[in-house]
Parts: sequence; C-alpha cells; structure tokens
Amino acid sequence: MRALKALVIVMGVLIIAGIALVGYTIVKRATSPETAARPEASVSAQSGAVSPIKGPYGPISIELPPGARIVRTMTADRRLVVEVELVSGGERVLVVDLTNGALVGTIELKPRP
Repeated sequence: MRALKALVIVMGVLIIAGIALVGYTIVKRATSPETAARPEASVSAQSGAVSPIKGPYGPISIELPPGARIVRTMTADRRLVVEVELVSGGERVLVVDLTNGALVGTIELKPRP
C-alpha cells in the first residue's frame, strides 16, 4: 500500500511538471514567435537579376515581361504557382515560396514551332 501511495504521488508530480512545461512553451512562443528563415536574395523572373529581400516578408516584387498577363494562380504545399501568358505566345510558370516570399523557380513553356 505504501508503494502505491508513493507511485501516485510521483505520477501526480510528473503530470503537474508536464502541464507547467506545456504552459511555459505556449507563453514563450506567443511572446517571441520565431521568424522563418529567409533567403538573402531573390531572383527577378524577367532578367535573372538578383535583388536583396528587405524585411522578413516585406514587399516582394516579381517583374513580368512587358505585355504579359497572369492567367491563373494556385497554391500547393506552401507554394504560390503563377501561370503567365507571354506576348510571344509562350507561357511562364513562376513558383513562389509563401513562407518567405522568394521566387523558387521559373518554368518556360514555349510553343512548338
């Protein structure tokens, strides 16, 4: 009986310590949220020029070629996929990372001659 009493007391202390740890973690994350890692530079969709990113996710601009128009946008797995129709008849697909606003890649879709 004495062992059972000791076991109940130890388990009660462990439960209280666990709840305190969870509460501490919630308060810590709420008061100082971690910022996602961001790349040091992004690449322009038109010229391939590198431009620095200002702020953790500040104003980001992606240059489109003159006369191009956005056909469709969709999201998939923390990515923004932008389909752009070019004046020359081809299409370009831009993939943007939504966690930091960086241009991940560009896919050129050219019409068959």
